[in-house]
Amino acid sequence: MFVFDYFKSFFQNTSNKFYYLSLIKEEDNTFSIHGLWPQYSDNSYPTFCKPVNFDIQQLQDLLPELNKVWYSNRNDNDDFWKHEYEKHGSCVFTQITEKEYFEKTLQLYSQALSLGLPDKYYNKNTKKCLIPIDLNFKFINN
Repeated sequence: MFVFDYFKSFFQNTSNKFYYLSLIKEEDNTFSIHGLWPQYSDNSYPTFCKPVNFDIQQLQDLLPELNKVWYSNRNDNDDFWKHEYEKHGSCVFTQITEKEYFEKTLQLYSQALSLGLPDKYYNKNTKKCLIPIDLNFKFINN
């Protein structure tokens, strides 16, 4: 019981929670979106928190932008977006819809580029950058 109470308390403490906007540096030196990931700490994060039904029809007006900046180099884009939404979008710390999750991620991506944040947070070893974002979807320490 003690372990459960500890984790319940930890996960309810919003001071520990934040997001990473995860970007990948492509071969042409541009950045693409990997995802928007809720975090409990640098190395601890929730996944598959609640059942969600990914519906590509909800994203129709976003598809041109999604295909341009949030794409898969391995699988079909629809499958990639479904995976990201089910794994990470289902755990967002505020109530937002599927469309709002993707819209917010696209907005943060655009803002991050305009502020030059990908280069600041880029890790040469992983070819990714993890940009910290607070619970109000504002960049942390920038």
